[in-house]
Amino acid sequence: FRTSQAMSRFWEGTSLLHQMRGEWFDAVSCCVSFSRSAKDGGEQVMNFRHTLVRLMSLCHGSALEEIKGDDESDEIEVIDVAGLDFGTLKMLHECKENYDFNRVELLLHLSQTCITSAMERGIIAVAPPILSRVYQTLSRGFVNLLNAKKICDTKFPFPYAQLIAILLLLNSVLTPLTIASLFQSKAFSFLFTFLPVFGFCSLNFIAIELENPFGNDDNDLPLTHFQSEMNRCLLLLLHRDADHIPTISEHCIKEFDSLMTPSCSESSPPPVRGRGRRMSTHEAAISAAGNMELGGGVASARSPRHSRISTTSKTSIRD
Repeated sequence: FRTSQAMSRFWEGTSLLHQMRGEWFDAVSCCVSFSRSAKDGGEQVMNFRHTLVRLMSLCHGSALEEIKGDDESDEIEVIDVAGLDFGTLKMLHECKENYDFNRVELLLHLSQTCITSAMERGIIAVAPPILSRVYQTLSRGFVNLLNAKKICDTKFPFPYAQLIAILLLLNSVLTPLTIASLFQSKAFSFLFTFLPVFGFCSLNFIAIELENPFGNDDNDLPLTHFQSEMNRCLLLLLHRDADHIPTISEHCIKEFDSLMTPSCSESSPPPVRGRGRRMSTHEAAISAAGNMELGGGVASARSPRHSRISTTSKTSIRD
């Protein structure tokens, strides 16, 4: 019973964290997409995007630190918190230190205020009913965080734990006596005594290890890795090609029957790389890179790295 409950808590914990990250990233991604058609683009749009990305990175990191507890052995990286204005940093510090407000709730409020202000200034040029989806997505992410905190705050019932410990103790005492009365061989007596006692105790210790999946134990969820993935997702929205609009190439096959054909006929002329057959995602990536090289070496003209990777800060969120 305890093992099944522990495994359910562990699986629910990782599911809730992934859902939280997905909801919050989707909200920021929608705002970045909506700001593409701003009336007065340029610097104001980039300032809004950079502000929202920093707030969401700090919000996600604060959420992970909140469910992790008081353990400070691992520092959670966030994206360039020092890039926020002094008034925002002062507000975050005073609300936490002087009033003990919840930092995640404060950051979500600041994010929603930033989005509302951008809509009023024309940076986000969409209808309010469409923008309301962003607020709903932020809310769903926060609900997932509260459900994850429920796992931290609700421990396995103490009476159950005590009963299991007493039964394991009785099993450790009565099993040798029972086995010794059934078998004359010392080897068989040791084997059939060791296996059940060791198995039941191991299952109980595994359940204790998995009951709280948040922390820094070897078997806990990698919270720092979750934060690193979130930072990379957010930095994607600040890339120079984040507003790129995908389209089709001039060599695109538009005939339905040709698309349904698994391969080109032998009598047809040699196709452009990647044309005329179905490809896996890996083959498509290789084909795209090859076509870029054939088109003039555009791929080699750009560096695979971009400067925003260095914006992550390894300071603790509490700092």
